[in-house]
Amino acid sequence: MKNIAGFKLTIFLIILSGFKLNLTAQMEDLIRRYAGENAEGYVEPIITGLGSTLNSGLYTSAKAPVSGFHIILSVNGMLTIYSDGQKKFIGRTNGYFYPPQEVETSTIIGNPQGAVVVSPSGTEFVFPGGYDLKSFLIGIPTLKIGSLYGTEMAIRYMNFKISDDIGRLSLFGIGGRHSISQYFSTSPVDISGGVFYHRFKLGDIIKSNVWIVHLETGKSFSFIDLYGGLGYESNKAKVEYTYISTTETADISVDVTGKNSFRLTLGIGFKIFPYQFNIDYNIGYQNVIHAGFSVGF
Repeated sequence: MKNIAGFKLTIFLIILSGFKLNLTAQMEDLIRRYAGENAEGYVEPIITGLGSTLNSGLYTSAKAPVSGFHIILSVNGMLTIYSDGQKKFIGRTNGYFYPPQEVETSTIIGNPQGAVVVSPSGTEFVFPGGYDLKSFLIGIPTLKIGSLYGTEMAIRYMNFKISDDIGRLSLFGIGGRHSISQYFSTSPVDISGGVFYHRFKLGDIIKSNVWIVHLETGKSFSFIDLYGGLGYESNKAKVEYTYISTTETADISVDVTGKNSFRLTLGIGFKIFPYQFNIDYNIGYQNVIHAGFSVGF
């Protein structure tokens, strides 16, 4: 088995920021060992984590400029932290294994050992293990352009080949936000809101659509931005592959819904024109720490 950039996705940071790679294994080979019923529970934690991570770092201030042209290029680093409960699920034997049994086993981020079920006749059913992930890092470039009547647009894009085993990693995101406080001349704080969409594909088997609608408020000072926000997010993925066992082969298509929904963001930014550094904490089903560095004019 070749050493490859597996599912911690730290490959993003290597390309953008020179972080060290720390993963091995062949993700698709593990997933292909599951039939559809088990695939959803096995893959769900990485889909949930990925969705929560992509929806971080979309704003670094509650202030959306009302007029004037600006362009900002940011590198956003996100650290997603997994809980112990996300490392296991209830797997079910299938195929010709008899009698059917249920067992607690590893998700894709769980124990590398997985689980083994033995029938009265001595037949074994092996559940594959995971990558034993406690967290993963993602670094994503973001380009923001504004302002048109208080509206700012943002784009994210990445497309490169990780390895022959995983294939290509592609990401496209687009969204925008609009100044709400401009309509309230006496507002003591900045208020803005926006929407963002990501389309993500990993290898040949995972495709994901990620949405978020967010509303934020805060206050900008000479060198500091204080901001907080609420968001509602949705994350749906399709996992398609060929399941191969010793007794059967089948084409599998599984819809996986991330468990992330509402999030609270609290953050602070430090700015010395044209540079800005931000750090914020995102609280939801999946907690995410975001840090970003921006340069803008």
